[in-house]
Amino acid sequence: MSRAGDRGSGSVLVLAVIAVALALALGLGLVARAHVARVGAESAADLAALAAATALARGGDACATARDVATSNGAEIVRCDTEGTGAVQVEVSRDVPMLGRATAQARAGPSWLREDG
Repeated sequence: MSRAGDRGSGSVLVLAVIAVALALALGLGLVARAHVARVGAESAADLAALAAATALARGGDACATARDVATSNGAEIVRCDTEGTGAVQVEVSRDVPMLGRATAQARAGPSWLREDG
């Protein structure tokens, strides 16, 4: 036997479970969006650094090339440094709606500059 005051309590419980599930889904969506933005910024930084190092080796404007490549990949150059050794270091930033900005750095240059030997 059930009491009259307990009627409909299952509906409230189901609504609470649905609300928790929606909150978890929203949280996972935000985490996924942040990850995709970070990976996108890293890719833009890598490509910009490689293009800039190539331009520098050919006597071109490394930072202008990095800026063009970063822009075409949805990012903007925050910093671009050319080193006397022929290497280029760039930092890019990318807007992430609702989360702020994702930034990444990359360095590229001649193979003899590798730090791992």
